Amino acid sequence: MSVSWLGYPQVLLAWWCPLAAVGLWHALRRLSARLPARERFVLAVGLAVTPLLATAVPYVPHSPLRDALPWRAPMAWGISNGVTDIDGQHVLQALGAQLMLAASIVPLVSIAVSFVAGAIQVARTGRTVALLAPRRCGDVWIVRGEGRAERSLASTVGLVRPRVILGSAVAESSDASAIIEHERAHARAHHPLWIFLATCALRSWWWIPGRKAVLAEVRLTAELWADQNAREADGAAAVAKALRAQLDAVGTVGTVSAGFLDPGTELAHCARALAAPPRVIPAWQAWSVRIATGALVSAMSILL
Repeated sequence: MSVSWLGYPQVLLAWWCPLAAVGLWHALRRLSARLPARERFVLAVGLAVTPLLATAVPYVPHSPLRDALPWRAPMAWGISNGVTDIDGQHVLQALGAQLMLAASIVPLVSIAVSFVAGAIQVARTGRTVALLAPRRCGDVWIVRGEGRAERSLASTVGLVRPRVILGSAVAESSDASAIIEHERAHARAHHPLWIFLATCALRSWWWIPGRKAVLAEVRLTAELWADQNAREADGAAAVAKALRAQLDAVGTVGTVSAGFLDPGTELAHCARALAAPPRVIPAWQAWSVRIATGALVSAMSILL
């Protein structure tokens, strides 16, 4: 039986590329754990969206890369060109053709379904926030009233134009400064947008093992990044006090989140991070890590 089908573009894009991206993150996990939260976030998001970027690489038959990368063709090529050399027997050949057709269509359908589900989730979050009728106070939106959200709400919502939403009790508490700095860090870095893209992209490749760990890293490092900004502005003690209030609230009071994060999942990790000295590297090293991540993601997207 020929194994040439392993190099077909639909197999590369449906299996090898996402498997390589997720596997590479796991291989670099111990090394990346030594980096500051921002660089860890950039690496995790970059590898999370690599398979999605790979499916969008255009197919240009007359480009110099066409001869250098003869396997690099779009999903459409795989759909329109059946497999003819899997086996000489008709039954196996027909089965192979059906499998290749599934490898071509399933990823495209999964991407569409995943992003539609994400868009619905964003719309529901936006509607929930609108029903709370927040009022703007500077760059923060305050929800006033006596409900549970007003007593505990602290979130950043919105993909393109993120907004910091606080309950009135939170805004008037002694922890307000640290909480606002934390949420402002989310808004400045557009964390809801990047988490949305990483979530939808990884969910599209639901058959790839180990993808949930990458998404957990995206969520955790976004929180650690925001905590570090708040720590620089208000000190570790103020952030720890605000975090303790969140730990006390988890499981007792519901909150409105950005739609992608479990409010209580990463709090213990954040508490341990606050107890240790902040990870800081020189600016040139930080930019080197980001540039290397961009080059790695670009190379994998084109080659696979």
